[in-house]
Amino acid sequence: MSVSSEQIRERIVQALGPVTSVLDVGCGDCSLVRFLAQELAREARGIDIKSSTVRETVDSHEDGRACIVQCEPMNAERMDEFPDECFDGVVSVHALHEISDPEAALCEIRRVLKRGGKLLIADFTEGETRWDEDYYTPADATRMLLEAGFHDVAVESPPGEYFMFAEACK
Repeated sequence: MSVSSEQIRERIVQALGPVTSVLDVGCGDCSLVRFLAQELAREARGIDIKSSTVRETVDSHEDGRACIVQCEPMNAERMDEFPDECFDGVVSVHALHEISDPEAALCEIRRVLKRGGKLLIADFTEGETRWDEDYYTPADATRMLLEAGFHDVAVESPPGEYFMFAEACK
């Protein structure tokens, strides 16, 4: 059994709720960013070091309003294009283990997150053997989030899974 995309999306909705703006760090093909625009935010942006540039408008399923979707290539460790405190929420799904300097990326995420904003990380944990990459334990994630200056940090792993959900606030 593994954590499904649907379960991850449900957890994001539960953790962030409706927001004005949200950032997806490690957005890949931009599909989660489209979901975020349709379900949670007026503006959903995504960054990924390997991303193609995408700019489009989508309709929200709930009220039919137009929502902005934008994905672009950018390094999570240096988000110079974004001003301080510009996002209500930040998500990162299946990406923390791929960032070369996760501590720097978490500091940047905290910088671009508005005061009171929420971060949700959903990622594989140490013990995952699907790919030959370095993964973090829930204790590692907790330590990194606290060292980056987040508070109300909560990290949990579904029973029997090499996976974690980490939530934190600025």
